[in-house]
Amino acid sequence: MKIHEATPKERRQARKRIGRGHGSGYGRTAGRGENGAKSRSGWSKKPGFEGGTLPLVRRLPKRGFSNHPFRTAWAEVNLDQLESFAAGSTVDEAALKEAGLIKGKYDKVVVMGRGEIEVAITVKVDRFTRSAADKINAAGGTAELIGGEAAARVEEPVAAPVEAVEEESAEEEESAEEEVVAEVEVADSDESDSDETESDKVDEAVAVEDVPEADSEVPADEAEADDAAADEAEAEAGEEEGAEKAPEASE
Repeated sequence: MKIHEATPKERRQARKRIGRGHGSGYGRTAGRGENGAKSRSGWSKKPGFEGGTLPLVRRLPKRGFSNHPFRTAWAEVNLDQLESFAAGSTVDEAALKEAGLIKGKYDKVVVMGRGEIEVAITVKVDRFTRSAADKINAAGGTAELIGGEAAARVEEPVAAPVEAVEEESAEEEESAEEEVVAEVEVADSDESDSDETESDKVDEAVAVEDVPEADSEVPADEAEADDAAADEAEAEAGEEEGAEKAPEASE
């Protein structure tokens, strides 16, 4: 056998040679048909294109809101998948990728509590469920959030005893009563101060009214003196007239 006689195991389809004249069978229109967009170069079918009519995506009504584009995509890893790591090792995002436990596109990594774990390892991811953190700590390992913080268990709030609640309410009532009493005392002191200032003003006004006015008394005395002087002058004038009439009568 020679090299030119060798044939491939699979049949090879010959390439279609178009635009080589009428004799080839693929000349002129080159297998694209007579007219239309498909016969033109650069044509490609766009998603949702329905031949020019209004596409379905535009005919359907749009209502509501979807948070899907803004969601946080979590890569989930369970405890039974972490059994393959050696004791004392540190398991982080890079180790999980290398082991093939997380794939695809994601934003953060979360460890969930499915299954059991018996090896003591240090796990550093973005989030732990409560059961996963408890099981890792019980096995002697450490569950750490990215950033160095330990994954603390979320404790449920414990209800306070009834006696403590009653004592707190009584203390609050006493403090409220003390505040009210203090406000009343302040108001009384303000009122007494205002009464004292008003009484002082009244006393000052009365004292001012009782003081005699020197300017008003002086003109009265002067008027009396003037009246007395006028009376004396009239009396003297009358006496002089009487004295003058007496000699005339005797003549």
